[in-house]
Amino acid sequence: MDQIDSKETKMPSSSSSAENKQPQPDSSSKITLLKEGRMKKRKGYAGLGCAMGSIFTLILLTVGVIGGMYVYPSFNNWLDDRGVVLFPSQSQTLDGGSTDTNKSSSSTVVSSDEESIINVVKENSESVVSVAITQLEFSPDSGVINQNSNIGSGFIVDGNGLIITNQHVVSDTASNYVVITSDSKEYKVKEILRDDLNDIALLKIDAEGLKPLTLGDSSAILVGQRVVAFGTPLGEFAGSVTTGIVSGLNRSVTTGTGSFFGVSKTFEDVIQTDAAINPGNSGGPLLNLSGEVIGINFATSSGADNISFALPINRVKSRLDEYRKFGKFVKPYIGIEYQIITEANAASFSDIVPGAFIRNVVPGSPAEKAGLKNGDIITKVGDEQVDTLFAFLLQQYKVGDKVDMTVWNNNKARTVTVTLGEAE
Repeated sequence: MDQIDSKETKMPSSSSSAENKQPQPDSSSKITLLKEGRMKKRKGYAGLGCAMGSIFTLILLTVGVIGGMYVYPSFNNWLDDRGVVLFPSQSQTLDGGSTDTNKSSSSTVVSSDEESIINVVKENSESVVSVAITQLEFSPDSGVINQNSNIGSGFIVDGNGLIITNQHVVSDTASNYVVITSDSKEYKVKEILRDDLNDIALLKIDAEGLKPLTLGDSSAILVGQRVVAFGTPLGEFAGSVTTGIVSGLNRSVTTGTGSFFGVSKTFEDVIQTDAAINPGNSGGPLLNLSGEVIGINFATSSGADNISFALPINRVKSRLDEYRKFGKFVKPYIGIEYQIITEANAASFSDIVPGAFIRNVVPGSPAEKAGLKNGDIITKVGDEQVDTLFAFLLQQYKVGDKVDMTVWNNNKARTVTVTLGEAE
């Protein structure tokens, strides 16, 4: 809050002589006395003068009003003939147009940017849901009861009851989940498909006539464009909306322990935004101002403000295509156990290079059929260098794809072609 400087005005000190000593009134009395002193000057003929002045003023006002009733219309008509309007009425504008006389003078004025955001919210809010877990709780009155507790968010992608959320929102396979729509209707989740690698989950509920969101293209996102995040922050405030911009693209994010059964996970190519995303927003949609979903809110930084992250929507689109075609998520598989060797690790040795070090090849797997062996180091998948995200590189391909891999062993490099199988 701004501070206002004040200065104290000191009155001259009174004389110490006896004849000048007067009772000292308090500060409020001082104000009253000053007013009273001014009033005391109005004596003698002052009262009569005031009365005569008031009568004279009243006569002038009366003459002015009567004259104005006759003069102003003629003068105003003279101005109207020349296109001049002094005081537009509620039904008249300066350009000769008209306005709505029923419109409140205190109507809200919004900018074009605000109007775009408001339209996105109006058109898409009903497609955002809360995801709750059903827990058994004890009530002194009714005994053991089922109690829903909101834990995350989601959004409708199919009118017949398909909901997208994060895998970590519904990670407990032993629990029952409920979807709560914007009109407070509750639907039991009948089926859950989980993709823990990409932190995506697909929920199936028995519902019809739901309004799905439009899925955009996350490859067309630009840094600086406006975005709107929906969700249920803190598991309490359903239908909340925050806005921001795309702060960065292709970010690499490593989650802290706890979200994935105490295991840290790294996600590549995620969207960074300064829109406020809090616990409970996980699984909610991130939309552009065209009303298209471009990401799924999934993480925020605990060490800084206004740094949050969303998974690109294109990953969800590929999973939806698989579900609609096969009724499940299809994951490519090569059949190896491996350990990542970083550049720092490789620098300590003269006979190894960075990549995926194969510790074991599963018998009968695509890897064995392609000729991969224990001790091989996969350095490239296609044209991309293998680093900590070997599994993500494989996710770019589909089951049945033939993938060229560069393999290093005994100070020599060779190329093998692996036909990807399907993970069980």
